[in-house]
Amino acid sequence: MDQLISRKRRAAHGAGFTLLEVVVAMGILATGILGVTAAQIYAMRGGSTGRHTTDSAAIAHSQIEQFQRMSFGDPALLGGAGWVPGTLVAGGQVSTTVQANPAAEVEQTYTVQYRVTDVTPNELKAIDVQVTWNEPNRPNRTLVVSTVLHNDPRTSS
Repeated sequence: MDQLISRKRRAAHGAGFTLLEVVVAMGILATGILGVTAAQIYAMRGGSTGRHTTDSAAIAHSQIEQFQRMSFGDPALLGGAGWVPGTLVAGGQVSTTVQANPAAEVEQTYTVQYRVTDVTPNELKAIDVQVTWNEPNRPNRTLVVSTVLHNDPRTSS
């Protein structure tokens, strides 16, 4: 009978956790949560950097398409002027800064420049469009998109 009572007492005392075990488990849990939080913050920063890079690429490609729609002899395609600030639309230069979504609140402002270089007179022109923006802790981010225009009399308008 004594053995039965002592077994019951041991079982009752060994059924729970000690305070030390709970503190160690909480420390391990806190360390894991801190690591997940840091990874989440890093992912959010990477997401905004990726979004800004995508927006700048879309702006640059839009500008390249404007140049590709122009005739080869258009005055805006005169080479040798170096980097020209501004975006070019049908009617000339407009603003030097562009918003990715003009209707929304301003999250990021992009500065646009372009350069036209005569590769071969009256035959080939190289066009570079440079988009620059600033991010916290990463100022002067730049993306450049380039293309070459060919003066083909069959397709010129």
